[in-house]
Amino acid sequence: MPPRASLLFLRRLSTRPPHRDHPKVAALLGVLNSAPSSSTSLSHALSRAFPSPSDAFPLHRLPHLLPLLPSPLLSLRFLLWHLTSSSPRPSQHALSSLAASLPDLSSSVPLLLSSSPRPLPLPHYALLLNISAHAGLFPASLAVLRHMRSFGLVPGAACFHHALRAAGSAGDVSAVLEIMSGSGACPTVPVIVAAVHKLASVGDFEVAYRLIDKMPEFGCVPNAVVYTAVLDGMCSFGNVDAALRLMEAMEGSEFGANCAPTVVTYTCLVKCLCGKGRVAEALAVLDRMAERGVMPNRVFMRTLVEGFCTEQRVVEAYDVVERVIGDGSVSSTQCYNVLLVSLWKVGMEEEAEGLAQRMMKKGVQLTPLAGSSMVRELCGRKRSLDACYWLGLMEENGVLCDSDVYGSLLLGLCEDGHIHEASTLGRKVVDRGILIEVSCADRLVKLLKQYGDEELASHILRLRRRSEGLSF
Repeated sequence: MPPRASLLFLRRLSTRPPHRDHPKVAALLGVLNSAPSSSTSLSHALSRAFPSPSDAFPLHRLPHLLPLLPSPLLSLRFLLWHLTSSSPRPSQHALSSLAASLPDLSSSVPLLLSSSPRPLPLPHYALLLNISAHAGLFPASLAVLRHMRSFGLVPGAACFHHALRAAGSAGDVSAVLEIMSGSGACPTVPVIVAAVHKLASVGDFEVAYRLIDKMPEFGCVPNAVVYTAVLDGMCSFGNVDAALRLMEAMEGSEFGANCAPTVVTYTCLVKCLCGKGRVAEALAVLDRMAERGVMPNRVFMRTLVEGFCTEQRVVEAYDVVERVIGDGSVSSTQCYNVLLVSLWKVGMEEEAEGLAQRMMKKGVQLTPLAGSSMVRELCGRKRSLDACYWLGLMEENGVLCDSDVYGSLLLGLCEDGHIHEASTLGRKVVDRGILIEVSCADRLVKLLKQYGDEELASHILRLRRRSEGLSF
């Protein structure tokens, strides 16, 4: 981003209400615009200006800031400096948000590497690979591995795993494994699992099996996890028949007792069968599991029930629920909540509301996920009063919905002209300090002012400002 863009950013900040943290953003731009000649000097300059990076620039606000820094390369260098400090490691969700916010990663990563005549700190390499994996940029991942190899550095297993996550073809997988072999690193089970899944996903089953056959050479024992990865890859590739043959082989102990299918294996198969509309075969998987003493879990239930609901086969979905409840493997609460969410997903609102009423009557507690899904769907159908009724009923029974539900419902009530209900819910939102997404809050403030509720509008405005990413 040219200097003029930085000036525009500062001008934008200057139009906001005064905030005690604004000087930190201005100071950051001042350091970055001084354009140190190397990443090391930039890191020193940043550390002098901001001894505590996590306090000066909280992690959750970085996705809003990174695209506005002077250049993609400086955005990347700033992030590396920030995340390799003493602050806690970010979650995978946070890394995904950061990867999406970094501008022009495909060019900035190679540029960073080419401008580094000395090896980077090892945590920098791991972070670059992780971010590239989240962005799906295999060329950037390969460039990082080659940069490490050029300095004789041996990447850890996690580095190869990140690179394989970004791979998009059998050739990409081969390139990673070649670098691994050349560096003297020995593949671990998680790395092999990632590799065979990628190979199967692109239809290269033969190479995937060859890699499994070589596992003993690496000191690894093939197990159900690696064969499940192959089966799931086959399903992703769309070869259901190959997946069914592999399942039969696993059930027949062709690969050994420790390679017998697990509930995860069966879930992958059911998902594939349902996706192809072969729900009768998916239901038969329950019998196969029962014969082998494999109990279904909540994820399996959700996958199977959603398949039946998608096909509008509701009676059979109920039969599945009753059967699993009778077997005692999944609780009635979990089963019925799974069914409730599935019914809403496929648009069967009358059936879903009837189920929710029966659940309440029989004392089957709604989960926050099911309750939130219900309110969202009702709001989406412009049934704000019904959504308000259900929200109140759920709260009476101790069910707390997700925070975003309250803002959406409040907006729906205002748009539909239900001012009394909106005022009651709005004050509840304010009392609890529930943050509201910026665009939703802006619309709410405008409507509330139109209805003459200036006080509530001002409260909502404060909630909106606190949730906004650029309010440093």
